[in-house]
Amino acid sequence: MQNSEDPFVKKWKKVREKGLLKHLISTGLSFGILLFVVLTAWNYFVSEQSYETTYEFLIQLLITIVFGGGLYALITWYLNEYIYKKKVKQK
Repeated sequence: MQNSEDPFVKKWKKVREKGLLKHLISTGLSFGILLFVVLTAWNYFVSEQSYETTYEFLIQLLITIVFGGGLYALITWYLNEYIYKKKVKQK
């Protein structure tokens, strides 16, 4: 199989054409929301700690979405770029 037929190469080529900003928004937001839901459930069910104020809730929401999701999106972007360039170079 040639590298141009590789499913990863095809998919990542489409993603990278959209750009880093779109990847940050779509992937980062998705992962950030998932992370927030998991952490909120953990706080509620396991640690039996709930938010005392709306402010605490919003702060955790902001931190998990912006930093958790953003960091995840950046890491996946650069790792996928590395893999993509390596596979394309192997032609």
